[in-house]
Amino acid sequence: MTITNPTQLLDEFKKSGEFDRLRRDLLSHFQRSDRTEAFKSRVDDIARQRLSSDPKLISMPNDAIQRELLGEIDRYPIVERAVADAPLLSDPSFIAGIRASLERTMSAGRGEKNNATPSQSTPNLHPCDSGNPDFNPAIPSPNGALTPSVAQKE
Repeated sequence: MTITNPTQLLDEFKKSGEFDRLRRDLLSHFQRSDRTEAFKSRVDDIARQRLSSDPKLISMPNDAIQRELLGEIDRYPIVERAVADAPLLSDPSFIAGIRASLERTMSAGRGEKNNATPSQSTPNLHPCDSGNPDFNPAIPSPNGALTPSVAQKE
């Protein structure tokens, strides 16, 4: 299949298994980080506040309680903040690995042979310790494509 737009690229990227691998690796990295406890604590605080503010909630069936608590947690941007604060997402080697994986997906979509396996060009995840002040991440556009930031274009 020839990839002609970002939606097709995303579909092929997901079919290749790379999307799931990255998702699992990012979750694993977050679970090993020191930010996990603060995240869990905030979720616990929100759930406790909701339970204490509505005594009728406790007498509801478990699935209804879970639905109510998840809805309450969704009102707060704690997941978005955790993602935005993830140092790995600004790590140049991590971004380079994603770019290489996307290029392999695009090459495969054009029928080109690429002998590199995901483990050869996509680095294992590790805490970001690069501290590179000159690094400028790609900026996602509304159509989902990544474009270089202004500093990268120069």
